[in-house]
Amino acid sequence: MITRIFWTAFTLHLLSYPTLAGERTIWIDTDPACIMESTHDVDDCWAIVAALRSKALNVVGLSTVFGNTSIEQATESARLLLHSIAMHEPVLDLPRVSPGAGRPIRNQIERPPAVDELAKALDTQPLTILALGPLTNIAMLLRTHPELIPHIEAIVAVGGQRPGHVFRVGKTPLLHLHDLNVRKDLDAFDIVLRSGIPLHLIPFEAAREVVVTGTDLSVLQQRGGLDPWLASRSLPWLTMWENVFGANGFSPFDALAVAYLLDPDQFTCQTEPAKIIRRHGLFVVRDTLEVSSSFHNENTVSYCSAVPASIRKSPLSVLTPPRSPLGDGQH
Repeated sequence: MITRIFWTAFTLHLLSYPTLAGERTIWIDTDPACIMESTHDVDDCWAIVAALRSKALNVVGLSTVFGNTSIEQATESARLLLHSIAMHEPVLDLPRVSPGAGRPIRNQIERPPAVDELAKALDTQPLTILALGPLTNIAMLLRTHPELIPHIEAIVAVGGQRPGHVFRVGKTPLLHLHDLNVRKDLDAFDIVLRSGIPLHLIPFEAAREVVVTGTDLSVLQQRGGLDPWLASRSLPWLTMWENVFGANGFSPFDALAVAYLLDPDQFTCQTEPAKIIRRHGLFVVRDTLEVSSSFHNENTVSYCSAVPASIRKSPLSVLTPPRSPLGDGQH
């Protein structure tokens, strides 16, 4: 309990401190799929671009994990994305890509390179981890290198929900999304939740407030740098949201986690207990990570339920964070 109080106090101080240039050193753990020639999720790539553009973030490493796609395709996506960034925005410093876990932690026999690379980075300096996919790599690190837990300042992850909340999108009442990052490896989330490391959640509840439309992608297509490339990669994803879900656009879930890192005080967040709920049905597994003030346990998280009005009004601002080489975007 003393450890939990210490960590909670420490992270509240850390994430409320002004985001000055070069102040935060981070590691990105991600499951990108934006090079896929199909309707795959593109928000990891939006987040990576936003983080690399921000002068307030020093990205020292990037690891891949299964989730939106296979580990092989996620790693290829990450490398091709960084190659495209180097071609279009050579002023940016780019991290090395480390391949990570290809399956849930209970089935991952071998330790992937990403775990060792993250351990090396943490042994050198404290880091904040931006977790955009399942937490498998991070959970494996905690199991194999528990001595490095104090070196992890905080983990900002995309996931979590209120009890009974359904991830509905668009106008189709029967279709809804799952909490993919949690569902893909619930055991990994459980390990991280119990570790005592400050865990900050950006859930669907908050992300659904931000919608990227066809008009936004048209604007992106006319901008400089990597933006036209990113717009073309995002179009199939937008089309799926429009045609399948009947939505006006898609939500850039992962990019909002970067916006939170840069200015957490602008988000509406609550520090509340969280726990893993396991529901095993005959045909469908509905395991969840739920957050509620009614829970009576010591595993607390910072649950961010709302995003700044400025981002809701201007979704593209997440791609041009303050002190970005492309300009002082408002967010």
